[in-house]
Amino acid sequence: MRTWLCLPLILLTLVATTSAAEIQSLQVTRSGTRYHVDMQVRLQATATASYAVFAAPGNLPRINPAVRQVRIIEQHADVQARIYTEVRVCALLYCKTLRQMQDMRYAARPDGGDLHAEVLPAQSDFSYGRADWQFRPAGAATQLHFSAELEPAFWVPPLIGPWLVERSLREEAERTSAGIERLATLAPGAAP
Repeated sequence: MRTWLCLPLILLTLVATTSAAEIQSLQVTRSGTRYHVDMQVRLQATATASYAVFAAPGNLPRINPAVRQVRIIEQHADVQARIYTEVRVCALLYCKTLRQMQDMRYAARPDGGDLHAEVLPAQSDFSYGRADWQFRPAGAATQLHFSAELEPAFWVPPLIGPWLVERSLREEAERTSAGIERLATLAPGAAP
């Protein structure tokens, strides 16, 4: 995902300086070659609108401009889809286009919704990947919990590489949160 994260969506694009999205906690850690992201954010839009915006794959480039391409390969009602994404990620002077094929599971709820993504390694630039999004009401706002675990299938320079990956994951998580909030507040009757 300029976005090592762009599970679809991946992973998500806000203008943090003008957004009311409040990152309550954001942790990026590394264990061996795997990166873990855990984020709690409060969005100033309803949980149902926030979930609806994010669950529509066509919105991903509007949520995060780093998402350059989204293709729905298969779709089974509104509960499952196989989605291909290309995300242009840059950290310092290094840029890379990341390709991901993901199986998505959607679970709309009357008060928000959940999404789960599993990367298909044979068709992706990741040897492993999974991500979960939970949209829950917090008064008239949304409490978004995002967690992901990713393992790049490409070479990451040993000294500065992990720092660049962590920095990109952090920036993209923040941008995505802001992008979801921005689009969700545009939906009729969505703003608190």
